[in-house]
Amino acid sequence: MNDTWFGPTAGRRFGRGLRQSPAGALLLLTALALFTPAAIASQFERFGDLDVHYIVFNTTDLSPEMASRYDLTRAPDLGLINISGRRSQEDGTTTAVRLELEGTVTNLLGQSRPLRFTEVEDPAAIYYLETVRFTDRETLRFDVRVTDTETGRRHRLQFQKALWRQ
Repeated sequence: MNDTWFGPTAGRRFGRGLRQSPAGALLLLTALALFTPAAIASQFERFGDLDVHYIVFNTTDLSPEMASRYDLTRAPDLGLINISGRRSQEDGTTTAVRLELEGTVTNLLGQSRPLRFTEVEDPAAIYYLETVRFTDRETLRFDVRVTDTETGRRHRLQFQKALWRQ
């Protein structure tokens, strides 16, 4: 097992501030969206009326103030995974969907570890966050089993992301 990839904060849990402050969580996730709006718009899987959106980016893209405020670690070799679900309504709007996520991340050497997402809820959305260590220019493969808690339907979300140290 490579200790660099599975470093001490690789599976670190997030601070209580994220779960206890809906307004703060909204601010954080709005800020996250500003870093890569085109990527967010295009990275989703549709499962019937459920869209599962996902993004992975380097934690150094967060400002030091934002990371400190929400007890997130910024590091050149630490990525942040953000997954959320939205259900299409008949009137064309979407609503947040509570999900259960279970999955793994695997590097190209075949080393894998489980993902343990932290739920963040705000008035308009529910997000699931997790961090993962990586080596420079590493491609990570994500395999996430998504359960829609409203319908009980299960889906498989698979994607990969190349990350660079910053």
